[in-house]
Amino acid sequence: MSELRQDRLTHDWVIVSPERALRPHDTSNEAKPCPFCPGNERPAPSALEEITDLNGRWLVRAVPNKFPLLATPPDSGALASSMPTGRMLAGGGWHEVIIESPAHGATLGSMSVVQARRVLDMYARRYRALASRAPFVRQVVLFRNQGARAGTSLVHPHAQIVASPVVSPETRHRVAVEIAYFDEHGCCAQCQTLEDELVAQERIVLESPFFVTYAPYASSNPYQLRIAPLRHCPSFLEVREDELDDLADHLTRVLAAFLAQLDKPDYNLVVATPPLDIIHRAASHWYVEILPRLQTPAGFELGSRIVVNLKPPEEAAAQLRKAVASN
Repeated sequence: MSELRQDRLTHDWVIVSPERALRPHDTSNEAKPCPFCPGNERPAPSALEEITDLNGRWLVRAVPNKFPLLATPPDSGALASSMPTGRMLAGGGWHEVIIESPAHGATLGSMSVVQARRVLDMYARRYRALASRAPFVRQVVLFRNQGARAGTSLVHPHAQIVASPVVSPETRHRVAVEIAYFDEHGCCAQCQTLEDELVAQERIVLESPFFVTYAPYASSNPYQLRIAPLRHCPSFLEVREDELDDLADHLTRVLAAFLAQLDKPDYNLVVATPPLDIIHRAASHWYVEILPRLQTPAGFELGSRIVVNLKPPEEAAAQLRKAVASN
């Protein structure tokens, strides 16, 4: 059983989950049956939800994670126990896998816009399903890992979604900064950033009717990208169907250029959205973050928490903008 432990000095929550070490890996050269491929579903948990074709064959499916970070049904009234060295909660929550395609070698950057739209539909469905379990759940984290350096254990295209009874320190910090900016300037920091970036055009990669992809001015990783809705939208819970239509085309174009230009790098994709109980409607603004794993943090970064980025975001954006335009 997993546990949530809080560090007394930093107040950071850590999940201690020895069961995760048992999950299968297929990143080696050994030929093993893929548990996500069609025909191999029997050992896997039953599907929570599926999108199927006219013949009933699945195109996207969501299943419980067999090796979850958090699995025990949480108790909304449970309090953290005080331990001699910190606080502890039972690791209650939900952890699901979204299998994005029956095709083993597909990626979000290579699949059709129609299939990408199905994937985004499942993202939204499962996010809303887990968010409906509040107050048992306080934060829902939707992400995908691509490649061994990004933390993936299975190559078959999939995303994951975790419902947690605690809010991560990074999310708390992001929300606090958003609220502080609104209190000082009277507007949303993301909306103001999009307005300024669209005027400057230096770090813009792609504009579409509802979304903008840009390289953040203070990018923490080489080729880091953010995809943000032009409409002020506090939470991913509130994304509209027409926005998902646009995002399917937008995301596949950006990722196709990204993968081609960087020779299929390992990367993480995260939906950055506020906790369910800390949504500031005027200050919060959800977005998608793409973080390539091209650098390894060294001692200075780990000791100071100051990141060293070896690629100016203006150069990264110009390169990717040209690649997107040529596709």
